[in-house]
Amino acid sequence: MTATLRSAAILILLAAAACSPSPVYRGGGIVCRAGDWSGGASTVSGPVTGSEHSMMDEIESWIGTPYVYGGTTKAGVDCSGFTQAVYMASGIEIPRTASQQATASAEVNPGNLQFGDLLFFNTSGSGISHCGIFVGNGFFVHASSSRGVVRETIAKPYYATRLVQAGRFSR
Repeated sequence: MTATLRSAAILILLAAAACSPSPVYRGGGIVCRAGDWSGGASTVSGPVTGSEHSMMDEIESWIGTPYVYGGTTKAGVDCSGFTQAVYMASGIEIPRTASQQATASAEVNPGNLQFGDLLFFNTSGSGISHCGIFVGNGFFVHASSSRGVVRETIAKPYYATRLVQAGRFSR
């Protein structure tokens, strides 16, 4: 990611970090509505096509799955095991680890996020160490090490300051 693109991503996410119940930021393709997530309903960046709705159904089926480092099943999963499993259910093979997924995906400007894009984070201080799936309306789903598979706003300062890349695999 170029320094300019990284700076643009950080600016977009910092602006989105000020989310409130009503939309306060509509730039860069991210519409932030704080805690308002409309399930599988079509949103600005949410599922639209039949295959996207199928992917959303698969994502929803993982909600609440406990976190297990190295896990790849609904008995326990880590972040990249979750993203790999969701994509596999959609008929798309992607690499196993977050850093491998980031390398193999087509880089996406955060202002052009689409439903199903992967978000990559540096949570360890030493490169890409976490990932999740963008589901629209400023939210992503990921396997949290403390809460299992959950929906989260990308405007949460913890994630907004650690997002380093967005990527896309052909769907």
